Amino acid sequence: PSSLRQFVRELSIALVNNESSPTNRGQVTLRISRAVTMNFMLEELISVGQVVFLCLLQFGAFLVGKAIWQKNASNLPPGPWGIPIIGACFRVGRNPHVDFTRMADKYGDVFSLMLGNRLVVVLNGLNVIQETIIKHPTVFAGRPQLHTFNLANPHGNSLTVGDYTPNWRLSRKMMVAAVHNFAKNTSTLEKKLLKESERLVCCLKQQKDKAFDVRITLKFAIANIIFNALFGINRSYDDPDLRRLLELADNYREAVHGSSHIDFMPFLKHLPNRALKKLVLAIKEVSSATKKMFLKNKETYTNGRVRNIADGFIDVLEKETMKEKENGQNNEDTQVEMAPLLNDEQIVHVLSELFGASLDTSSITIYWGLAYLIKHPEIQSQLQDELDNAIGRDRLPTLTDIPSLPLLQATVYELLRVTSVAPLAIPHSTTTETTIRDFTIPKDTMVFVNLWSLHRDPAIWEDPEVFNPRRFLNDAGELIDPKTFGGFLPFSGGRRRCPGESLALKTLPVLLASLIHSFRFSQDGLPAEYQGINVEGHFGLTLMPEKFYTLIEERN
Repeated sequence: PSSLRQFVRELSIALVNNESSPTNRGQVTLRISRAVTMNFMLEELISVGQVVFLCLLQFGAFLVGKAIWQKNASNLPPGPWGIPIIGACFRVGRNPHVDFTRMADKYGDVFSLMLGNRLVVVLNGLNVIQETIIKHPTVFAGRPQLHTFNLANPHGNSLTVGDYTPNWRLSRKMMVAAVHNFAKNTSTLEKKLLKESERLVCCLKQQKDKAFDVRITLKFAIANIIFNALFGINRSYDDPDLRRLLELADNYREAVHGSSHIDFMPFLKHLPNRALKKLVLAIKEVSSATKKMFLKNKETYTNGRVRNIADGFIDVLEKETMKEKENGQNNEDTQVEMAPLLNDEQIVHVLSELFGASLDTSSITIYWGLAYLIKHPEIQSQLQDELDNAIGRDRLPTLTDIPSLPLLQATVYELLRVTSVAPLAIPHSTTTETTIRDFTIPKDTMVFVNLWSLHRDPAIWEDPEVFNPRRFLNDAGELIDPKTFGGFLPFSGGRRRCPGESLALKTLPVLLASLIHSFRFSQDGLPAEYQGINVEGHFGLTLMPEKFYTLIEERN
């Protein structure tokens, strides 16, 4: 033959035409193999690495084709294509809520994508969110089985990341009742909030007339309010135990965010991961500290006398247990006995989660509030005028004053809308196979509820990108119930609605009012390196504002 390729071709034809005996065919096959090998080695010079790459490429093409076929065959919602192993992760940046909102413009309000090896469905906008978590709450009440969730829920008693089970429903019922019973006692809560407002104002007076980042100080104040609400405990801002707990809360948030890729590519969990170690350590230390506070509080608990949320939890559980004994049967809604839930460890875990969730969302919301009021000094001045006219200059605002401050309440609502502190909430999962707009969603599918898209929907909100508290006021300056807008779910909705909502809606306006009543916040006159506020934020467990500095001027 004139060339190696021609030789291989002729030998192949000979095999096909059976022009040789079986023995010869074996020899011919061996010669073809050697020829092909020589062809690769001598003529093409393909390295081992290139061969491996080509094999992986072929395998990847097979997986992509298989995924496309399965997606079409299973009637899933449309969505962006991905690549093997990582799926469409490369399409999701540092702010996934924004990326998902853009994808919805292309693929529709319901779309699906593969993140790593996990199928994810994303819900965007008012209509589809109402059709799902609001109208069919139990179908979307599950939690996905994620590695980080399992680490945070070793005993299966988590309200935050635990799956939708009879035990979970009972625990949540008890927690909602305990928080509500405490929050409805306005006089007790008012005293606690006033005391912490005074301490916060006193602390910030020491930082006036200089560039200062208020983020850490706000966390101290919120942490004290939470500890007081949970256990009746007050701590100074320089208390080492308080500082350690705040450090652990930061570690927890950073660890979950820093290891979230493991949830979508589980094989990575076998690699060394410092973030996961920090996560486990933070959970253990916070649980240990919470347990000490709970047991100390329990020693002085008196039946029927609710001083704080921990008392309320015990009180509600005891009352429900008494009902169960009187009726001689289990609660039909929960389908479980109360007695096993009187375990201190389970109560401690729930209280630990309430502390962590309330600390982040509340402190971040107020931090966002100061950022927006610095960028909009005219709104800050209007709030101060409202406060001065309603309560004067001789005292701090209290919980009783809030109903007479409509602009302040509207500002809090607008902050909750425009920031969407938990823009994707915590991921849900389907508890059964379901249908959304003729698309089939399999059981145990991870579902993201894009609250950011809801709160930025131009069909609901005029100029949604603009910070405008007056959208929550009518022409007479009276507060409009945010429920009338339909698309207002800052605390999520359905079975996974935040149980601390009632407490947050009383805490946020009081603290924000105390700050604005006492100080003027601005960046006027600050050096250039301390100027500027970025309201884009960065995504973690919550949507965090970028660090900023402010000049704190005490009002006369």
